[in-house]
Amino acid sequence: MRSPKYLSPTSIGVWLNDREEFYLQYLADIRPPKIPQTQPMSIGSSFDARVKSFLYHALYEYYGPNDEFSFDTIFEAQVEPHNRDWALPHSKYVFDCYKKSGALADLLLQLQNAVKDARFEFTVEARVQHEINLAGVPLLGKPDLHYISAMENHVTHDWKVNGYCSKRGVSPTPGYVNLRDGYGPGDAAPSRTANRPHKDAQLVRVGDIDINVSSWLEDINEQWARQLCIYGWVLGEPIGSNFIVGIEQIVSRPSDFDDCPRLVRVASFRNRISPDFQHKLYKLITEIWRRLEEGPQAIFDDMTPAESCERCHTLDQYHKAYEGDDPKDKWFNEVTREHKGW
Repeated sequence: MRSPKYLSPTSIGVWLNDREEFYLQYLADIRPPKIPQTQPMSIGSSFDARVKSFLYHALYEYYGPNDEFSFDTIFEAQVEPHNRDWALPHSKYVFDCYKKSGALADLLLQLQNAVKDARFEFTVEARVQHEINLAGVPLLGKPDLHYISAMENHVTHDWKVNGYCSKRGVSPTPGYVNLRDGYGPGDAAPSRTANRPHKDAQLVRVGDIDINVSSWLEDINEQWARQLCIYGWVLGEPIGSNFIVGIEQIVSRPSDFDDCPRLVRVASFRNRISPDFQHKLYKLITEIWRRLEEGPQAIFDDMTPAESCERCHTLDQYHKAYEGDDPKDKWFNEVTREHKGW
C-alpha cells in the first residue's frame, strides 16, 4: 500500500463516496488506469479554461511565448483528447452566454478593484493544524480564483457548469444572491426570476460584497462547502473563521431556438461556511488521515482489521484486469468504475 502525501477535496470526496475506488486511485501499489473524463466533466473543464484565460489577460494584459494562462495551455491540460473536438465549440457557447449574462463583467470589476493581484489556477499545499490535532494534516487545494477585495474581504471563488449535457436540464440551486439570464430578448423571453436574489436569500452588505446570511454554504451544497473550506484553509484562513466564498453556477435547459441550443442561466452565490461545519470537517479529515497512517487494517471501517487487510490485498490485484487485449474486458472494467459524483 502506498502512502499519500496529502488529502485534497477530490480525494476526500472519493473516500466518502466509494472507499474501494479511493484505495484504487490513491493507495494501490499499482494503480489501474484513470477513469476517462466524461463529456459533462469536459464542458466544465473547458469553460474553466476560457474564463480563467479571459480574466487573467483582461487584468494583466500579458501574452508571452510560454504563457501559462493562454486558453490553449489550460484547455489541453484539463480536457482529455477524446473530448476536445466536442468541448471546444460547446465551451465557447457557454462562455459567450456567461458574458452575455453580465456575471463576468461584475466579477471583472471586483477583480480590477482588488487590493492586490488576483490568483488563478494555482496549487497550494499546507499542513493545516488545529487544537484537536497539533501535528496537523497535509492538505492540497487548487483554487480557481482567490482575491482580496477593495474593502479587504478574502474571497475564494469557483465555477460550476451543471446540466449542460442533460436532456431535461438543471435548475439553479436555491440560495443564490443573483440569477442572470445568459440569453437575450432575441433568444427567448426573460425568465421570471432573472436579476434578483432567490426568495429565501437574505442579503447583507459585508464591506463591498453582498452575501446571503440566511444560509451557510453547506446548507446550499455540502460538496461545494467542503471544497471551498479546504481551499480557504490552505490559503491561510483559520479553521472556524468567517472568510467569504463565491460560486458561479452555470445551468441550462433545452431550447426550441435554432441559434440557441441551450438556455443558459448564471446563479451567483456569495456565502460563508459555518464554524461548526468547519470544525466537523477538520475532525473528519483528521480521522481519515489517522486511518491512512495506520495502514490496510484501518481502511475499511465496516470490516474487522483482518478483513480490511484482505480487501486491500484483493484490490492490489485489480490492475491485472486491464492487462489483457480484449476490448470487451476493458470496456467492462471502465463502466464498472464509472464516476460517482465526487
